[in-house]
Amino acid sequence: MKNSKIKIITMTALFTALVTIGTVVIQIPVPGKGYTHFGDSMIYLAACILPAPAACFASGAGAALADLLTGYAIYAPATFIIKILNTLPFVLARIHMKKKNTDDRILTPQTVLMLVPTSFVTIFGYLIAEYIMFGSKFAVVSAITGGWLQPTGSLLAFLVIAAALDKIKFKSKILNQL
Repeated sequence: MKNSKIKIITMTALFTALVTIGTVVIQIPVPGKGYTHFGDSMIYLAACILPAPAACFASGAGAALADLLTGYAIYAPATFIIKILNTLPFVLARIHMKKKNTDDRILTPQTVLMLVPTSFVTIFGYLIAEYIMFGSKFAVVSAITGGWLQPTGSLLAFLVIAAALDKIKFKSKILNQL
């Protein structure tokens, strides 16, 4: 039992770092709105692998830390909340898959389907946050000009990484260790 908790804490720390690194290392500037990155793909992976509370923490903390490290500290509180919300569609899919005893892969029809609502969480989450922080004109222009780029890039990265990890049966190996 104690050993299992240590492994979950370790995996949570690892995914927190992966979310941060995936956000900080490769940043693609978006006109009028910060940058896009691949950190969300690590959020999707965390939500497909870790227990829900651990995935939520790794996602929120890792993304907020990235904002703090890259000069976007004003976004950190909103990012923390939005990225936790990004995990929820995957958590719901995993609950469904566990009931059917099919939670042994990362890339499934259910997880691919969850990429749609999690993308909307990102787009509308930042729209609401920017509306509160900067006003309606900035928020709408920002959402239209670049709000959709971040989830799209991470979506594509997730598909590639998840397929590769499924080839080596990564999730089954990890779940057997926890």
